[in-house]
Amino acid sequence: MATQVTVIGDATLDVRAVPLVPMRPGGDVPATVTLGPGGQGANVAVRLARRGVRTRLVCRIGDDAAGALVRAAITGDGVEVVDLGAPFTGIVVVLLDAVGDRTMLSQRLALLEGGPPSASLFEADWLVVSGYVLLERNSGISTAGGSMRRVVAGCSLDPASAGDWADAARSLHPQLVVLNADEARVLVADGDPSELSRRVGAATGAVVVVTEASGATAVLGDRVVRADAEPGAASLDTTGAGDAFTAGLVAELLEQPWPPSAEQLSTALQAAGELAAAVTRTAGAQGRVAGEA
Repeated sequence: MATQVTVIGDATLDVRAVPLVPMRPGGDVPATVTLGPGGQGANVAVRLARRGVRTRLVCRIGDDAAGALVRAAITGDGVEVVDLGAPFTGIVVVLLDAVGDRTMLSQRLALLEGGPPSASLFEADWLVVSGYVLLERNSGISTAGGSMRRVVAGCSLDPASAGDWADAARSLHPQLVVLNADEARVLVADGDPSELSRRVGAATGAVVVVTEASGATAVLGDRVVRADAEPGAASLDTTGAGDAFTAGLVAELLEQPWPPSAEQLSTALQAAGELAAAVTRTAGAQGRVAGEA
């Protein structure tokens, strides 16, 4: 059976640390520390697979204890893993504050340092490319052929890398680009979705989505579609919420004609926002939420 979605991105071990008292320089404070699977690529792939989407993840995982944990978790959720091999498994330390906001310390692997993978790995109805891959020089992702719909997920950017990242994203001719408000403001001074559409949405019928705590805004040509977030419980952990939004949006639009209508896009934005909100109320980037298989 053909793969519906191929995701290209990282699979990491997340070390999640929640201080139980305020941190202090030079101190030794009690904390809750847990280990679990993470990585933008893996987070998106797992959320898709839990919704019954046939999903392949192209990633790099080391032959070590961390890799065994990560690989078992991803395949256990039904994701087909194409492991390009690595000397070690990437690790992300996630430090959470009292309201669930996180700071991340990342030891990431360059996914394509050995050159782009075989074009056959891209065969799918949709291709989702992690934004971190586009930070790599000469990634070669733009050479991926075929008629699949292409999605670019945003990532943490600084002004120095923003221009090259936007060029790499645009070279993919993506049908869908998903960014959070901070990423949007790095790429465009005021984070205006319409200006972002011109900068990174080179494909005809491209949809650019910007998410924030209050909801999500999508731009498709001269149409702007807004979905406001419903008031909910306080966040426990925001890690992986943006990845869940991307997965939820793709799952909702998977079988829709392209470009989607304003009504289809609004419904998809709302569903993706509800999934992301649910993820903020569970621990860990891949914590299971209601409605997931």
